[in-house]
Amino acid sequence: MQDRALATFLAIFIALASYADQGVGRPVSDEARLGRISGIVLYESGNPATDAVVLAFPTDRGLAAPLPSATTDEFGRFVVSQLWLGKFQVGAKKESEGYADQTQGFYNQRKIAPTVLSFSRPSAIVTVILGPQAGILVGTITDAATNAPLDPCVDFHRTSNANNSLSGDGLMNGQYRILVPSNRELVMKLWQQDYLPWYFPGTTKKSEAKPLYLHPGEQKTLNIRLQPGNDPDDAGCNSSICFPNCKP
Repeated sequence: MQDRALATFLAIFIALASYADQGVGRPVSDEARLGRISGIVLYESGNPATDAVVLAFPTDRGLAAPLPSATTDEFGRFVVSQLWLGKFQVGAKKESEGYADQTQGFYNQRKIAPTVLSFSRPSAIVTVILGPQAGILVGTITDAATNAPLDPCVDFHRTSNANNSLSGDGLMNGQYRILVPSNRELVMKLWQQDYLPWYFPGTTKKSEAKPLYLHPGEQKTLNIRLQPGNDPDDAGCNSSICFPNCKP
């Protein structure tokens, strides 16, 4: 049994090595962006995750462009190429199956060790574990009087840390599906101009709000109806980060 496990490990290692950049150790310039991160994405069960999106989030510089990314093949393998030298947090997502972006602090539930690309080692091989699954919210958001679909601002934050939040517009609309961290208590608020705020599980009063809590892979339907009105004392986001057009 041990021999078989060792053989499996060696087979995976050899496959990753053959899939990785062959230029490890070559001197490169940071401007050339010849860095590469390759590896494999596995479910928590150990099976390879196909069609997962791998993201390389730079932790030592800002980035205005989309994150460098790659999609895994049928064996869960990937290569993110044309990277600059520096530190990256490598995570994955597969939203169709309820796996959120692991590089976002709001969703991340395990510490991700940094991957470092340097002049002496411009390539790296990593194994990414996909999971745990997020909770899934689906449903509609409408005007309570007219049933017209609405596109409000949304504000989620953890009850344990209000600064660990997800907020903005465009996250939820008239017919929505959104992933939320599982096994975590969350405060959920919706707000739109000329409407009263909405708090989970379905109240306009902040004092009556209850935490939202979903298990991994659990799907919950919320058909939300916003009441026309105005409450200037409870307008906008409750967390420290709020998009300009979501402020009162």
